[in-house]
Amino acid sequence: MYLVTFRLDPGEYDAAFHELDDAIQAAAEETDGYRGKRTWHAPESEELLVVYYWEHLDALESFGADPTHEEAKRRWTEWYDAYEVTVTEIVDAYGSGFGDDADPPA
Repeated sequence: MYLVTFRLDPGEYDAAFHELDDAIQAAAEETDGYRGKRTWHAPESEELLVVYYWEHLDALESFGADPTHEEAKRRWTEWYDAYEVTVTEIVDAYGSGFGDDADPPA
């Protein structure tokens, strides 16, 4: 499994952003191997972390080549003050107590 962490410092969102963001989420959900996402808000700033879960690297690469996603990558300066993407391969995961809230999201 792979995690893609999208760290961002949001700027101003407009209608075009929301339309593109919805289209990107739909493209992710239509990609075989997409497992879900979680979002965290930093309490001391406006910074966000969005973690996407992918079953295999081929799924992530397919999503990364999606035309809608490519458009968003080209236009990032319209909506974000800064961003960072980290791709991580998960070799093991374990824990207890989160129940239905355990990772990866269903």
